[in-house]
Amino acid sequence: MTSNPNQNNLSDIVEKPSEFKDFTRGGQITLHNIRMYLQIIDKVLWVIIFIFLLLLVTTFYLMTTSYQQYVSGEYLWSLFAIFINSEATDTFIQPNGMQTLVRCRDIIHSQLVRQVVGDTYYRLLAATIFSLIVSIFSYLGISRWLKRRGKKHTDDVALRGDSFVKKEVLRDLLVGSRNDSDLLLAGLPLVKNKETAHFFFHGTTGTGKSNAIKELLDQIRKRGDRAIIYDKSCNYLEEYYNPQNDVLLNPLDERGKPWDLWKECRDAADFDSLAAAQIPMPLSNQDPFWINAARTIFSAAAYEMRHDKDRSIAKLLQTLLTADLQSIQKYLKGTEAETLTSDKIEKTAVSIKSVLATYLKSLKYVKDEGDAFSIRQWVQDDNASNWLFITSLGDRHETLKPLISSWLDIGVNALLSLPTSQTRRIWLILDELTSLQPLPYLTQTLSESRKFGGCAVIGIQNYAQLSKIYGNDGAREISALLNTRFMFRQPDPDTAKWAANNFGECITDEVREGISYGANTMRDGISINRVETQKQLVSYSEIMSLSDLEAFVRLPGQLPLTRLKFRYQSRQRLNEAFMLREMEMKKMTPTQPDDLDTFVEANELQIKPKRKRKPALKKVAISSKQEQALDI
Repeated sequence: MTSNPNQNNLSDIVEKPSEFKDFTRGGQITLHNIRMYLQIIDKVLWVIIFIFLLLLVTTFYLMTTSYQQYVSGEYLWSLFAIFINSEATDTFIQPNGMQTLVRCRDIIHSQLVRQVVGDTYYRLLAATIFSLIVSIFSYLGISRWLKRRGKKHTDDVALRGDSFVKKEVLRDLLVGSRNDSDLLLAGLPLVKNKETAHFFFHGTTGTGKSNAIKELLDQIRKRGDRAIIYDKSCNYLEEYYNPQNDVLLNPLDERGKPWDLWKECRDAADFDSLAAAQIPMPLSNQDPFWINAARTIFSAAAYEMRHDKDRSIAKLLQTLLTADLQSIQKYLKGTEAETLTSDKIEKTAVSIKSVLATYLKSLKYVKDEGDAFSIRQWVQDDNASNWLFITSLGDRHETLKPLISSWLDIGVNALLSLPTSQTRRIWLILDELTSLQPLPYLTQTLSESRKFGGCAVIGIQNYAQLSKIYGNDGAREISALLNTRFMFRQPDPDTAKWAANNFGECITDEVREGISYGANTMRDGISINRVETQKQLVSYSEIMSLSDLEAFVRLPGQLPLTRLKFRYQSRQRLNEAFMLREMEMKKMTPTQPDDLDTFVEANELQIKPKRKRKPALKKVAISSKQEQALDI
């Protein structure tokens, strides 16, 4: 006995419950959808047929005269009549209105009748084609209307919160409200007069942050606005630096301008600010005594040297690092730093000098002779239109970091001393901000520079880096002051979640669609329910999956969010990135080391622990007068 193949297939399906259910579910849903589709098509076709016939009759009536209609009718009647009786007759009305009894055969063969019928036929054909075309468009219109109506009932409805639109919609919204700026990024105009609300570019390396910032720089240059550009890799210098007009600050580059520390500081408070930028406070649990003490001594010594005719940075370093404690105490006599250099606390003073050597070593490269440049004076000159480049290189960056941070902090601080202006624009471009030491005045400048015309553009690769440099509270303060945000790809899930949180949430009336089916078709049906839900507008997985040069964008104000696709722009290389300066370090006195490198390195080594079992720096007891001296 042979088995039935169909029975074998059925038994195989039944033995696999999941496959059997999938097969049943797929068949029921498909048949149900077909039945409902045929129900709709049936009704739609009847409507289209009605429209076609109505249009055909109406159009034919409007395209022909009453006599053409009469002759065509007589012609058709005559054809039918001679089919019944070949000798049939009929009363025919002539064009002049005369009635004549003629044979139907003569009506059919009449030249006049044939001519009128032929013309009427073409008119009927034209009316038919017109009605058919209109009927087709009517079908398409009805189908589109039904689709939109069906989509409307299944689309989520935004109730509250943020919204997301295409770039073209947001652009039209800005242009229509006359709120569009002359600055555009990826074809999207920015918000008018909101440059001073600052910009934030966030994304991992290679995603297009610098390319977007360069697109902004092109327009800033065209405007004639001034800019302070921090350029760690010298890439902006290669493409934008104009040697005839712009200013370069880099002590290791032969094109760098001389810089005078004392031109930047107007009073003791400015020297304190410079010391705070040059010698940063660590975020760890390290005792702040050593940093505060080093700041106090550096500030006091620089302030005391301001009236010295032979003042120089080299002389300042010699005074602080190579002189004995008695000489330093004598030089700082009467200042708040006097007690910190007392020979009575020799070990403490030596440790403080070691901290000074670590953070002041970048100053040994500065050339301060000749016509020295002043960042503060440049910022305060409203007639200037050039750019200031502060550059570094990867292999020399750690050495120059304290000096570069000080320069940038001076520029940031100088903005706050300007007269208020609604038209002034000074741009502060800080791409790779987290490669610097903390800028003490950055938060204050971001919050107050709007009325002075300051516009900050900050780019970082990872928010965690910002938290590491400025602490969690400091990073949140900085982030909260950057209103125009561009979030590029971020592969780290935690950081991507932080980036997604920048775009807020929306509360929507969400549609839940359910399908029921059974053995009887009466049970087949679809149910649609609406549920109010709260969800993120942009998910962190969308941030993680962005392509290069793509970014989600949030503009300041009550504006929807959008997604931009930037275009890579290849720019001409106009300058050398770096031109090494040949330096001859100044000679010391015979009792001192031969050059600046030697004495800085010798003193810097003192802070390195020689044995692991004891810390390198050891705080000793100090008097209340010394504690007061550290309160700067």
